[in-house]
Amino acid sequence: MKKVLVVNPVTSAGLEEKFRDYFAGLASGHDLAIATASLETGPASVETYFDEGFAVPGVLDVVVEAAEKYDGVIVNCFADPGVEAARELVDIPVVGPAEASMLLATTLGHKFSVVSTFKNSGPWVERQVRALGLEARLASAVGIELPVLELGRDPGLTARLIAEAAREAVRRNGAEVIVLGCTCMAEVARTVQDEVGVPVVEPAAAAVRMLQALLELGLTHSKIGVYASPGH
Repeated sequence: MKKVLVVNPVTSAGLEEKFRDYFAGLASGHDLAIATASLETGPASVETYFDEGFAVPGVLDVVVEAAEKYDGVIVNCFADPGVEAARELVDIPVVGPAEASMLLATTLGHKFSVVSTFKNSGPWVERQVRALGLEARLASAVGIELPVLELGRDPGLTARLIAEAAREAVRRNGAEVIVLGCTCMAEVARTVQDEVGVPVVEPAAAAVRMLQALLELGLTHSKIGVYASPGH
């Protein structure tokens, strides 16, 4: 059985408890054991570049420690905070939900849209997409103006707002696939897909399945090009 650690790059204990059960469900029947960990010092949520920068040192500390006990790591945030640096620090695969979900979306349709939180998430996602070389596949990136920590307070409202934005992306921007731009949207993914009628990619699940594939194939990140061990 492969052992995976999910790093929640925040200090919110409630989020870790919520995700523990969700990831246990994703592991069930897949020869995976998934543990979760949160930061002792860091942001309550990641919604700005400052939040991301605040989270990265803690993420890297947890990943380095995890490399001795686990076969792979997921950084559980759509900002993928510290993922690139973590890949240089350890020899086990490190997966970010944004990268995993957007790459998966390109296999499901010609263009995808990302529905995330707050207005600033639109240009943020556009920059992520550019870094991945997927500009031609992005239909749009928008936020629903609901804070991360409020997403689980009223799942019905959250699903309705996401579905409205998703339908607009399909109708106006030509999206064939919707990517949820926050892992805290996981509990409404199926509802949104049923309401909108196109594939909806939930990023936490996408990250788990990508990491599972890497582990089963015996693959990890190359260190001869963009990733290099620190000091080399």
